[in-house]
Formats: sequence, structure tokens, C-alpha cells
Amino acid sequence: MTANKKQPPLAPGFPVLGNVLDLAKDTRAFLTAKYLELGPIYRVRALNQEFVVLAGTEANLFMTREGTNYFRSYEFWHGMDDELGAARSMISMDGPEHIRFRKVQQKGYGRTVIWQHIPEVIAITQNEMQQWPINEPLPGLYSLQRIITEQLGILAAGYSPREYLDDMIKFVRTALLTRVTKQRPDILRYTPSYRRARSRALELATNVHAVHQSETANEREPDLIDQVMQLAQEDSDFLPESDLMPAILGPFIAGLDTVASTCAFLLYILLTKPDILAMVQQEADALFRKGTPTPQDLRQMDITHRVIQETLRMYPIAPALQRTVTQDFEFAGYQVKAGDTVIIATTVPHYLPELYPDPERFDIERYTETRKEHKQPGAFAPFGLGAHTCLGAGWAEVQIMMTILTIVHSVDLVMDPPDYQLKIDPAPTPSPDKGFKIKLTGWRQPNATPDASGAQGQPNLK
Repeated sequence: MTANKKQPPLAPGFPVLGNVLDLAKDTRAFLTAKYLELGPIYRVRALNQEFVVLAGTEANLFMTREGTNYFRSYEFWHGMDDELGAARSMISMDGPEHIRFRKVQQKGYGRTVIWQHIPEVIAITQNEMQQWPINEPLPGLYSLQRIITEQLGILAAGYSPREYLDDMIKFVRTALLTRVTKQRPDILRYTPSYRRARSRALELATNVHAVHQSETANEREPDLIDQVMQLAQEDSDFLPESDLMPAILGPFIAGLDTVASTCAFLLYILLTKPDILAMVQQEADALFRKGTPTPQDLRQMDITHRVIQETLRMYPIAPALQRTVTQDFEFAGYQVKAGDTVIIATTVPHYLPELYPDPERFDIERYTETRKEHKQPGAFAPFGLGAHTCLGAGWAEVQIMMTILTIVHSVDLVMDPPDYQLKIDPAPTPSPDKGFKIKLTGWRQPNATPDASGAQGQPNLK
């Protein structure tokens, strides 16, 4: 096919503002609506920027096959690197450098690591829940951020971020909003509260680095930080000390706006769908009756797995990817030029009725062997696509499952107020808004807290 020399169609928008309001309100829904109206390639504007959008299963398959040939991520992420005093990081690297650094961190973020530490995941979750007061409203997302970030800190970096959590939330959200997604004005980075939060985040990284320098890997099981620091020692040209900060803080950042938000969406679903909650709770109770769960046990959690899959479909944390075009290419009959900024709308297929009938309905039957709607090529991309697919996707699936199973097995929760209707905060990534609150009404298993060995007690937190 000869490429159309005309530009892809432009989505209608407001003067000056363009489509910025629609993109900010609900990126996934807007990109889906424009795909249905304009096709698999179109343009959107946001203030003084213009983006070429590639959408639909066509775009997802193209990204999977050709992404490394035509796209780079540096421009989107380098601002975050700059905030951490680094020249580059794994998420801003491309090509052979990215592959090499990814391989070094792959083991530390692997599913096997969290499988080996299931007792600690349970213990940290239980330990946090024991701090929840009875019959008092608790912020839903923040309560899960405390659990998830502690798990990631302890298991991937050997260090508790608890005293730094509020500062990390402030730092990460503001840095993403101003330097990455650019949904907020840059002046926010100059406020005293942000400067303090950034300083505290760097202090956390310095402390983690110091602990790993003082403890030899022979004294404990090597973790992600050990592997990254070893690379820096062996090849300082590839990874100078100044570029260590993003990797060291990675485990503490990873869960704030990803795993924790998915868990919050999932908890909302369970509290509004008693029939599904009952099925998940039944699986959880049977699981814990057998003792400390094993990887094989988790593979048998059919209902819970399907609930997680449907949550990831309906509430994807990364609704799209932004990249810079490295060389001209043709897509759907149009020419895309080197230097263009593209949005690959990876989760548009999640809401296409030809792939997922009645896509607005939460339906865990989509993932049965008879339907397998998510297995259609290009239909399911909650963790991104291509070379930069989320490195911790396997870890995240286990962490989400084990955390939610521990919660529903251990306690009874309700929403506060009971009639709360989900509102999504889209910035910097989608999450339930601050109106989502939960209330602990009682303990179902008051003596269920295991320590790292599976016995009763508290986790050994550093």
C-alpha cells in the first residue's frame, strides 16, 4: 500500500487547549472514542504539543513486532532521571544498553523472588492490618500503598521505607506530574514541600546504598540492590554511581501508582460485588487452611486470578505509552515521521466490543478456557508492550493475589460510605480517588499472622 502523504486525521478539540482536558480526564476512554471515530491512526493536540496516536490491536501488534526498530523512550522519561540526579535509567534506555541493564534487574524483580517470600508478604500485610482501628474510615489507596511499598522495600531492597512513605508519595507523584506526564505546572517542583520530599527520597536511597555496602552478600540472600551495585562496581563506565539512584529507588517507587492502585480497584470491586467477594474469600480460606501457601497453591486460585485479570482490563494503570519516533515508518496507510511524538494506545482494545462483548461489564467468565477473550492477538496489554514491558509483571501478579487473599481471609471490610461510587483520579496514573475509604468491621482470623518462617508472630522488618 502506498502511504498517504496527508497527515493522519486530527481529533476535534478546543482552540489552544486542543484535547488536553479530555486526555486529562480519562486518557483510555478518550483514545478509545477517537479510535472508533477516526480509525487506528490519528492526531491529538494538548496545548502546544501534537501527538500521533496508534490504537487498536493493529497498534499493539505493531508495537510488539517493530517497537524496538522505530521508537525510543528517552524523551518521555529523562525528566524523572534528572530529578534523581541521573543521566539515564533502565526505563529511559533503549537498544543494547536497555537489554543489558534489564537483564541485571530481571532476577531481582522476578516472580521467583516473591514466591520464595510468600510468608513475608502475608506477615507484612497482617502487620499493617493490625494497625487498622475497628469501625473507623481508612483511606483505601493509602492503606494499600503502605502494605505494597513495605513488601517491595523489604523483599527487593532489604529495607523498610515506612518512615519515608509520605515523602515518597509526594516526590513521585509531583515528579511524574511535572516532568513525565506534564499534567501539572513545573512550578510545583520549587515548592518547599516538594523540595523536602525529594531530599527525603534521596536520603532513603542513600541509606539503602549504605546498608548494602556495609553488609556483604554472604551475610544474606543477594537482592536487586546487590545486583545493581555489583554492575556499577564491575563496569562504572556503563553504570556510574550517579546513575544508581533510579535503580535503588525502583522498588520503593514501583508499587505506589501501580500495584497499590490495582489492589485498590480490586478491593472496590470486591466490596461492591458480594457474590464475587464470597467466591474469592472461599478460595482464600481454603488456601490458608493448607498452611503457608506455595507457588503451586497460587496457581490453583482460578477465581481470584480471573478477578485480577478483569480488574487489569477495566482499570489499567498504564492506559498508553508515549514514545519518540526514531525513523520514518508507515502505519495504516499513513507516513509517520522521525521525531514525531507518538502515543501507543495499548489499552484501547480492552474496551472494544468485538473483543470483549459488553466491555463495560465486569465479567470474570471472559478468562475461562471456553472464552479466553484476553488471548486474542493484541487484545490485552495491562503491563505495556514491547521491550519496555513491565519488568515486574510476574512479581506484581503474585503480590496482588497474595495481598488481596490475605486481606479477605483475615478481616471483614465495608466501604465508607456504603454507597460510594468509584471516581478515578487520573493523575499521574489512574487510581481510586480520595473518596474511596474502607472500614474494618472485624477480624475473621485474629491469630493468623505468620512470621518469615510461617510461625505465629511479627515479620522481621529492618
